[in-house]
Amino acid sequence: MEELINQLATQAPYLIIVGVILLSGFGAPIPEDLPIMLGGFLCGKNDPAASAYVMLPVLFISIVGADGIVFWLGRKYGHHVPKLPLLRRYLTEKRLQKTEASLNKHGGKFIFVARFLPGMRAPAFFTAGIFKLPYWKFLFFDGTAALLSVPIFFFLAFFLADHFEKAKAWAAEFQIFAIIAVVGGIALFIIIKIGFKKLLSRSGVYES
Repeated sequence: MEELINQLATQAPYLIIVGVILLSGFGAPIPEDLPIMLGGFLCGKNDPAASAYVMLPVLFISIVGADGIVFWLGRKYGHHVPKLPLLRRYLTEKRLQKTEASLNKHGGKFIFVARFLPGMRAPAFFTAGIFKLPYWKFLFFDGTAALLSVPIFFFLAFFLADHFEKAKAWAAEFQIFAIIAVVGGIALFIIIKIGFKKLLSRSGVYES
């Protein structure tokens, strides 16, 4: 992992991170939080190849830009795009129907919520394009959500970067406890995600 991070830092960190964001934006099974946190981590290590003053705008523009491309595809080509082999797996008819119902009911508010629901972003933004949601409304809700999510994950990784070496030493000394901590952290993250989804379902913003 550290070797991969060092290669990214010395070669083309911005280009690679933007590429991962674009893949995630199109529905690939890559958590969007991952490239954001990777960018924060690289900047937190004070590597000369990665600057927070550049990385943060690059992350924000790339994320909103990737979402905008998906929105534009829906607006321009409608139901023809999901038939393409590369997108058929992610823009399924079931997902499109689900997002259509939520979008009809909640409008732009659902765009804001969809940013925090992995697997629903691309179908939501694509469907918003099909239904000709105004550009300004899409950019407002999506951009507002990105203004919240990007800095949170970026600075979380940024400030944790200083403690990476200490964490490595601790993990080497207490391997079993490190494994338990990682597994527990992942489990807690999943539980919070599921709870957040159920809360949104009950409130009617997201229909599961």
